[in-house]
Amino acid sequence: MKIEVFYDTLCSWCRVGKVNFKHAVEKLANEGKINPKDIEVIYRSYVIYPDVPEEGLDYYQTLVDSDDLEKVDPKHDTPIHRWGKRAGMEFNFENIKVKPNTFKAHQFLHMIDKKHFEPLINDIHYEFFELGSDINDLDFIVKLATKYISADEAESIKQRVLAGEALDEVNRDIEIADGYDIDLVPLYVFDGKVRLEGGILQKKFEDALLGNIEPNM
Repeated sequence: MKIEVFYDTLCSWCRVGKVNFKHAVEKLANEGKINPKDIEVIYRSYVIYPDVPEEGLDYYQTLVDSDDLEKVDPKHDTPIHRWGKRAGMEFNFENIKVKPNTFKAHQFLHMIDKKHFEPLINDIHYEFFELGSDINDLDFIVKLATKYISADEAESIKQRVLAGEALDEVNRDIEIADGYDIDLVPLYVFDGKVRLEGGILQKKFEDALLGNIEPNM
């Protein structure tokens, strides 16, 4: 089974979906209903806010402008906060200062070794959503990557990003998503036949993995 996952590094629902998908795979594998080796997961970039300038924007002001101040609810009692807690994670939107332009992060992720992709995206999500780290800062992405690759290799990827490498791959992923008439991210596409998007429960992932959802594409 081939599963395409369209995501953005600043997408909170992508973070939740990633955990729910992982739990679904683990549960079905433990029950002997699927073999994870039969699943090919292809992560594809999607930039939700392509018009954010390279230097980023004031995050709080963007919430004001979009009438989305619910995210900084001090009680953390909103849908994304509740979904996050069920998945074992926190969302501290009040810590975020910069709304990032995510193109460079996507370019970097395209060029890192496949085995290090998921750990790095997990770290990016944690740093952004829980600590409010500036993931618009390419040097910060480089620093995170040195947990998995050498400083020299990370710096080399940075220079390739600055030279525009992998930008075509990012834009190609976005074109593929547009071909699916994407409405929300995350978007999970199972064998080009079944799509799940937005807030996705673990049970929904299980049904898709078991082929229990009728084709909807």
